[in-house]
Amino acid sequence: MDLAKLTFGFKEKTKFFNFLIFKIYYIYVSINIMSIPDSIDYTSILPMAVESRVRRRGFVPSNGASFVSSQNNIIEIPVSASAFLDTRHSFLRMNFLNTTGQTFGVDFGGGHGLISRLRILQGGTVLSDCREYGRLMSSIILPCQSSESSLSTRSIKDGQRYGNSAAGGAPAGVLDPADFAVAAVAANAEVTGAIVNTPTNAVDSTCAAAAGSNYTFSIPLMNGLLGTTQDKLVPLFLLNAAPVVIELTLNSALDVGVYGGVPAGYTINNVRYMASLVETGPAVEEQIRMVQAQSNGRLVLNGTDYTHTPANIAANTVGRVSLAIPVRKKSIKSVLFVGAGTVYGGGAGAQNNRYNLSSSGNMALSEYQLSFGSRRIPEVPIGFQAFGNGVFDFKAQYFEELAKCFGDTKSAHGLGVMSRINNSNSSGVTGAFALPSAGGAASVSYTFCPYGIDCEAFQPDGKGGGALESGIDTASSSTPLALDLDIGLAIAANLHVDIYVVHDSIYFIDQVGNLRVAL
Repeated sequence: MDLAKLTFGFKEKTKFFNFLIFKIYYIYVSINIMSIPDSIDYTSILPMAVESRVRRRGFVPSNGASFVSSQNNIIEIPVSASAFLDTRHSFLRMNFLNTTGQTFGVDFGGGHGLISRLRILQGGTVLSDCREYGRLMSSIILPCQSSESSLSTRSIKDGQRYGNSAAGGAPAGVLDPADFAVAAVAANAEVTGAIVNTPTNAVDSTCAAAAGSNYTFSIPLMNGLLGTTQDKLVPLFLLNAAPVVIELTLNSALDVGVYGGVPAGYTINNVRYMASLVETGPAVEEQIRMVQAQSNGRLVLNGTDYTHTPANIAANTVGRVSLAIPVRKKSIKSVLFVGAGTVYGGGAGAQNNRYNLSSSGNMALSEYQLSFGSRRIPEVPIGFQAFGNGVFDFKAQYFEELAKCFGDTKSAHGLGVMSRINNSNSSGVTGAFALPSAGGAASVSYTFCPYGIDCEAFQPDGKGGGALESGIDTASSSTPLALDLDIGLAIAANLHVDIYVVHDSIYFIDQVGNLRVAL
């Protein structure tokens, strides 16, 4: 008998037996006695990354170098690379040139407000299309998802205004060029953060600027494929020769901010989509191609997109109003909407009285809900305010439902910067906006009033929870979806309603490199 072999076998068997005893004891302890906190669990570590490198590349427009809001106002940016695109760490950079000869203050949406329409295409196929993008960001997304601390940062990179104080020293709170003078800044917290100029000193950097000044905005895109709501890196190397194209339509000059007079237009140049590209070795790319082949030739990506539909409410309307939502999607997560008068201000210089994108009114709503055939969402209408006693009766249910749409019901930090102060207590008619009476006083010069109705069966929990396609399916049904509003008080003006359907988007790349999107 070989003694060495016998000894070796005995040692190995002893090690295995000890290991088995340890595992049994570990399982017993874990189940029956205690669990080890993550902070001292050294068996759980992050996986090692594959060999890779990241580089930044700026993609430029293919249809010009300079764009004017009133003329060539469409920007097309093709994106292609032999790499993965990290959409969450990519952003749009563009230079705003003030050519009006007037002072200018940017709206609450900052650089987002410059964009009227955002489309993503490949080879002429429309993959994503969001109209009134600037309105969505200025009046809904940023007010509901930006904290006070994040707004101070956004005031620099996004150019986003973040104060809720009155205009500094202007009669009846009307913003005019004097509000942007250096002397007025100290009393005008609302201008602080509106950085749209070439700074000359530390104080002047908070002021808006006259003609010839410029500012470079850096903004992330809110999009389900090439934006922050895409969950995965996009494998651009799988695409065919046709690049993915970001198409931007510029907003009118009157909508993007506050001017000292009637603006003729503005110029955008030095446009770049600053892409974060992750490069890996051929082994990783080959593995991705194998996954694609095993998935019936389709590599699937999922994100969240916004589809806009407009509606109008005639003047002096009272009672139930049903607004059709002709959007066919497989999974509608929520419906967001805002409303305001169709005409802003009157008289000389009235264009500087309002923030045309961010300002919205309550439309004199008493309650609201969605209807989908015989189904009502929610079953009990959402109450907003009561009429008849002349008192604004705020109902917390409105805020709670809006918070559900953003997955914020468990957050102790609340819903963005929304508050009783800046939540609109006016109908939305221009003349009814409650403007500040004196510079530096408490103000509702931002009159935010976004509404939301949650439609998901499985709510996100902030830790990757929730489920894909757990919303309303309007694509598989001919049943119309409608927004039902109860108007409690007649308004002597036409109201415009911007409705945004928030929905899951399932993108897939086929084996020949074409991008497609499922409803």
